[in-house]
Amino acid sequence: MKSIFSMMVCLFLAFSSFAQKKKGKKPAPKPPVVESKTAILPKFTLYSIPDSTVFTEKDLKNDMKTIFIYYGPDCGHCMVFAKKLMDSISLFENTQIVMMSSFEFSKIKRFYDDYKMSQCSFLTMGYDPKYFFVSHFDIRMFPSAYVYSSKGKFLKSFSSEIPIKELIDAK
Repeated sequence: MKSIFSMMVCLFLAFSSFAQKKKGKKPAPKPPVVESKTAILPKFTLYSIPDSTVFTEKDLKNDMKTIFIYYGPDCGHCMVFAKKLMDSISLFENTQIVMMSSFEFSKIKRFYDDYKMSQCSFLTMGYDPKYFFVSHFDIRMFPSAYVYSSKGKFLKSFSSEIPIKELIDAK
């Protein structure tokens, strides 16, 4: 009798641990928290596509807004975003764009060529072999974008579905 009672208690506890929350409205997503490390423009080293030259924060223009975009060259969302970005690239003429990835250099180069990014003088594509941006921005989704003012102060971040209009207007 004790073993049957013990078994029933164990089953009850096991099933109750799988209980789900009541269905209803989903809570509103929390806005991203700007950590102190993202509040100012980071010091970084990238290797530019197509020639692997070193590109650092010292190569950025001081008088322009900067958008850092981290992406995966095999990511479907990133491919859609890249097409939208390049279709509206003329709207970003007063902005410097730094796209980077930690994937294989050859994949990044193919992405760069496929989306004709060499045609844009204010877009730099870089290879991040040390995963600096992944850890600095705590990247969890592709693509992710981080907008900084011309003074180097963090303005806004985006991830996954990045609306071009909001990226342009970020203040």
